[in-house]
Amino acid sequence: MKKIVIYTSATGNTEKVGLAIANELGCEAVKFSEDLHLNLDGYDFIAIGFYVDKGDAEPKFKRFLREIKGKKTGVFMTLGMDPEHEHAMNCLEKAKVVLREGENEILREFYCQGAIDPKVIEQLRKMGEAAPNDPRYAVTPEREARWARAATHPDANDLENAKAAFRGI
Repeated sequence: MKKIVIYTSATGNTEKVGLAIANELGCEAVKFSEDLHLNLDGYDFIAIGFYVDKGDAEPKFKRFLREIKGKKTGVFMTLGMDPEHEHAMNCLEKAKVVLREGENEILREFYCQGAIDPKVIEQLRKMGEAAPNDPRYAVTPEREARWARAATHPDANDLENAKAAFRGI
């Protein structure tokens, strides 16, 4: 079975997970870019990974997901939110919907927390300062703690869990 891992990564989190999965599968890992031209016809299994940006995969990568048709796939993602949070499941589900629309079979899935881009945290802090009474933007101790937890991920345990999720393909 010919396999490939294709991922997008802004800060390196999803890349770490993608490389771990590629190592487990014994295949190539390719970082997505707009000018990436891969003929996916020869692949029996495609593992697709992304980071969450504003609740979804980045728009260019989501367009790429729509191009995948009739394949056996796996999907993985990283996000700054706690992975047990409902938001994480919703983000993964959005990608799975796109893959299913392309008549792809989803064999594996995985997601874990990832460090948040420091630029994003700075933006969030500025939004909180600009709208101090808006709870959506408040920089609370809980939010600070989540950011601190996220900064330690993906860790070695996350990478082992990612490999385990894709084992046997």
